[in-house]
Amino acid sequence: MHFVWIVQLIILIIGPLIKMVLRMIGFGFVTYFGINLIIDQAKDYIIAQVGQSGAAIVSILGLMKVDVCINIMLAAVTTRFILSGFNKATDSKRQRVWTKPGGGPGSIEA
Repeated sequence: MHFVWIVQLIILIIGPLIKMVLRMIGFGFVTYFGINLIIDQAKDYIIAQVGQSGAAIVSILGLMKVDVCINIMLAAVTTRFILSGFNKATDSKRQRVWTKPGGGPGSIEA
């Protein structure tokens, strides 16, 4: 008989926790794929606009590795979105790494 009470207590405690975790996973999943879709469309648009230029301009841009630069910049934007999403999900705030000397508590005098 006591077993039934223990099972009910566990269900009452774990039930809302599981719902919250599934809700966060679902929101993160939709957000991640939505951001990826937008970034991919932006990359395709940029590449299409560059491709419409003259052959000489496209070859010069190819030598300058502009396509690699575009990919790096869009990857940085995606990474920034992901990291800010992790910070929001964990409710952690960025802490200061450096303070000026004599600038308050925790500052180190040289």
